[in-house]
Parts: sequence; C-alpha cells; structure tokens
Amino acid sequence: MEGFFRYTLVSADNDQHPSGPRPRIRRKDAATITDKPTAPRPATRRRGKVLEQAIYTAALSELAEAGYANFSIDRVARRARIGRMSIYRRWPGKPSLVAAAMRHTLPPIGDPPDTGRLRDDLLICFEQMTRLHTGLIWVALQAMADNPPGATGNSLTALVRHQVVEPRLQLILDVLLKAAARGEIRAEAAVPVLARTGPALILQHTLLYGAPPARPYLEDIIDRVILPAAAPPPR
Repeated sequence: MEGFFRYTLVSADNDQHPSGPRPRIRRKDAATITDKPTAPRPATRRRGKVLEQAIYTAALSELAEAGYANFSIDRVARRARIGRMSIYRRWPGKPSLVAAAMRHTLPPIGDPPDTGRLRDDLLICFEQMTRLHTGLIWVALQAMADNPPGATGNSLTALVRHQVVEPRLQLILDVLLKAAARGEIRAEAAVPVLARTGPALILQHTLLYGAPPARPYLEDIIDRVILPAAAPPPR
C-alpha cells in the first residue's frame, strides 16, 4: 500500500510538470534585454534674441534688488545661467548693459497722438506714462535713488533722463503745441512747465500710494489743472 501511494504521488507530480523546457510567457509590456534606455535630449542652447532677453531680464532683476551702485555682472550671469563672457562679448561693462536692458524693456515712443482734441491726446499720453510705473520697469527706475542725481558717473540717471523722461515730456509738449496751433489753447500756455505738470502729479501719486493713478485721477489732472491753465481768455 505504501508503494502504491508513493507511485501515485510521483505520477501526479510528473503530470503537472511534464518533462522538457517550460514555455516562457512574455509580457507585452516587459522590456527585453536588448532594449536600451533612451538618452536624455541635450538642453537647447540659447542664442540671439532669446539669450539677450534672458540677460536683460536678469539685469533688471539685479538692478531692482541690488541697486545701480552694487550692480554685479557676476550675479547677472548666475541669474541668466550663463557664463560672464557671454555678457562681456556683447557689453563692455555695467553702464552699457544697464542702458541696453532699459532701452529694450521700455515701451516704444511713437508719434504724438492727434485725435483733434487736447483732452483726449493728453489722456493717451498720461495713460502711457502710468504703464512705466508698474512692474519690473518701475522697480528698476527706483534704483536711481542709490546714487544722487548729481553724482559723478551716475550713468543710470542720465539714461533715465534721456531715454525715459525727456522724450515723454517732449511728446506732451508737442500735443500742447498742436492744440495751440488749432486755437484750442493759448499759444503762451504751450510751454515745458505745463507739459511737466501732469507727469509730476502722476509720479507723486505713485510714490505716495505705491501704485499709479487710475483713469479718473488722470482726467482730474486734465480737467482741473491743465485745461483751465491753458484755456484761451473768454471772448
């Protein structure tokens, strides 16, 4: 009887595991041994305008945080994730780099608006100026405070005066001169001091409240200050 049970167990085991190699089940999603891992694609090297834009952004960020006096080319290079020579090949030093970054970032100055109404023309000019009082451009302009305006070699102050302030004041003065030629205001009212009045009040509001004025404030400047000061005498 014991031999019978031993024979039965052995025979059953052989039936479940027949002799010969077992068939290998291959999963469709399993990688074969010949598969090779895909090599990562190399990072795209920035060139031309893409690289310059990265440098300009890094330069303005550095200017906003460190100021002009403590501006560092090395930190600009680290911010832009490039080598210093990529900067020095384009600009010889700090003044030229900051000037280029500011010129590139500032909105372009077009022709003076000419709607036929002084009020509408001034409103367009003032709304353009408020856009300079926002974002990274405004923070960078505030960095001028690091050097007094009359400091020797303060090229940032000269840059802002020549590239930002004076062209926009001239734009407003041109608008006043056109209005005077149409007879809308007195000829003697089209003068630089009146052209500076609106921008000065806009700047004052931004400094006092930390944000540029809204449209109703701009309209008040025009309706309550500039137009009454320039209006022709009653007939």
